[in-house]
Amino acid sequence: MKSEKNSLLDVKEFFQRTKDLLRLKPASGRVGFTRELSRGSLNKARLPIQVWGKKEFNDMAGLSPVERKKKLRKKLKKDTFCVILAGGVRFFPEVLEESRKSGLALFLTELSSRKCREAVADFISSVSPDVVKISAGLLRILSLGVLIRGDSGIGKSESVLELISRGHRFVCDDVVQVKKDTNGKLIGTAPRLSRNFMEIRGLGIINIKEIFGARSVLKQSGIDLVIKLSRLKKVQQDKEQDRLGLKFPEDYVVLGIKIPQITIPVAPGRNMATLIEVACKVHVLRRKGYHAPQDIVRRLDRVLSLQ
Repeated sequence: MKSEKNSLLDVKEFFQRTKDLLRLKPASGRVGFTRELSRGSLNKARLPIQVWGKKEFNDMAGLSPVERKKKLRKKLKKDTFCVILAGGVRFFPEVLEESRKSGLALFLTELSSRKCREAVADFISSVSPDVVKISAGLLRILSLGVLIRGDSGIGKSESVLELISRGHRFVCDDVVQVKKDTNGKLIGTAPRLSRNFMEIRGLGIINIKEIFGARSVLKQSGIDLVIKLSRLKKVQQDKEQDRLGLKFPEDYVVLGIKIPQITIPVAPGRNMATLIEVACKVHVLRRKGYHAPQDIVRRLDRVLSLQ
């Protein structure tokens, strides 16, 4: 029973969680606040939350009150979760009347309809059952979407910053929102609040887009590889450490999908950005079928066979 309740989202919860982000104000009291929506249905292409702006207002402006009511009844479908009037537009009395008859919550916001729809889409993604948040950075390196993860204070953000300065593209830092697309591929995005921002010890919060330019950032990226930064002592404690790299990378599992993961030891004097770049190049070559450790073993076997 508890799990069933947790799978539902009601309008009251939606309002409490988005009222600051969307600057929402109830226009019809608490009408419709108990309306529920299955979180599983949030994967549908059409958002269950209707956002009306100046365009919708203009479409209804030339109609008579009777025609306006007919149009509203068609728009306010049974599966509509709630309605948001965006852009600070004034609404017709018929809108409030018909929303109350339908038992639909009606909200007002000063945000433009475009910004409101984007924020609603971000919220919908965050509560979808096929979305998780991972503590990591995400960059686009050599056509690969690369998650960079590791313990706090290990130098992830500094490595990410160095990679950005080398021309690789930044998606997000610290927290990555990961979802599955319709083809089952993992897609990583930044939470809306922290998009384009990252924190560097000693510098504080910096805006990557403003510093490096618009071409340095991406809104989202597929995820192809995970780089795990680990302290050297931890790696040395692994008795089965594969120094030649004969083994394939271990897997990192997200939403049931396995992603190849390469662990790189961190120690003073090691250039982590260069090592991450090389790890990406190694992975690209592996996908093409070339494995340097196997190549050197074959050469060694040939030399030994001639003795």
